Order: sequence, then structure tokens, then C-alpha cells
Amino acid sequence: MTNNDPKTQYNGIILLTSYLQRVFVAETIYQRVKKGHLGIRYSEAKALLDETYTILPVVEKTKQLSVAQKAQLQLITEKTLALMKGYFKQMPLSFNDKLALVGSSLYGEQMMNNGVIRLGKLFNVEVNKDFHMRTQFYEDRTKMVDFLVNSIHHNEQPDVNLVKPIETWVVDILRQKDYVLADMNKISEMIGF
Repeated sequence: MTNNDPKTQYNGIILLTSYLQRVFVAETIYQRVKKGHLGIRYSEAKALLDETYTILPVVEKTKQLSVAQKAQLQLITEKTLALMKGYFKQMPLSFNDKLALVGSSLYGEQMMNNGVIRLGKLFNVEVNKDFHMRTQFYEDRTKMVDFLVNSIHHNEQPDVNLVKPIETWVVDILRQKDYVLADMNKISEMIGF
């Protein structure tokens, strides 16, 4: 597949969107659980997501990227790369930091999973059934994260049975940190700029 292949480009946009979702959800969680958290990164991630969401339906309809859309996506990708540089916080991590990292990773992966399923429908490509099977997995885990965030936001003691998985999952996410950051470099190649 070349850089002008519509499926590859669409997949690149999905990957970009999943990274924006990571930053957006992490910042949303910080706003909910940390008193006085400045939402500068939140506002920037939301604006970039909104911008990407204006391009996505057009690409889904036309199944191609215009020169202007490609240029816009290149700027969005550069800004997303800058945001991702501050995504992983310095150690040691507080529980709120771990919750933001786990929650945003789950939401980002859920977006990527759903995007791949959508890609299959749009381009009439068979998608591995694992993607369909993961839908419920992500739904259950994001609900759990939402519940924890809501508990902390309302100054309630989080359920220990919900805290334990966060502690376990954050270790896996931190182990994949280099891969997560390196994977972002595929976006420009996939979209073709």
C-alpha cells in the first residue's frame, strides 16, 4: 500500500484520532480529579479532535484526502506529537496520574478498535473478528474508569476492587511507553505527508 491508498490514509487518521483521544481523556480525568488543574492541554486536544472530526466524515464519503485536508492533518499531527511529549508524567505517579494514564489508554485503544471496524465497513474489507470481540472489553473497562473518576470527583473512597486493576494495568502501559510513542511516527507515513 502506498501513501495515497485511501484505506491506509484512513487508518492513519484513525491512529491520529486515537492519540488525540488519549490526551483529551487524560486531561478530562485530570480536570475531574485534581482541584485547580489548568485545562490548557484539554482545550488544545479538544480543538484538534474537533478539527479532525470535521475531516473524517468527508473522507468517509469521498474515500480520498484533498491536498488541503492532508496539510491540515499534518499540522494536527505535529501538534499531537507535541501534546504526547507531556502525556507520560514523571515517576512516581500518584493514583490520579495512574487513573488518567489507564483511562486515556483504554479510551484511545477503544477508539482505534472501533475505527478499524468502521474502516472494514467503509472499504468493504474483512476485519479480524478479534476487533469485534474487543468492543465489550473496552466498554466494560471504560465504564469502570468513569465510575472511579466520578467517585474521586465526589470525594468518595474508591472501591479497592476497582483500584487494584488500575495498579496492574498501569504497569503494562508504562512497559509499552516507547512503543506507544514510536507508533505515532507511523501517522505521517500512513497519511502521506
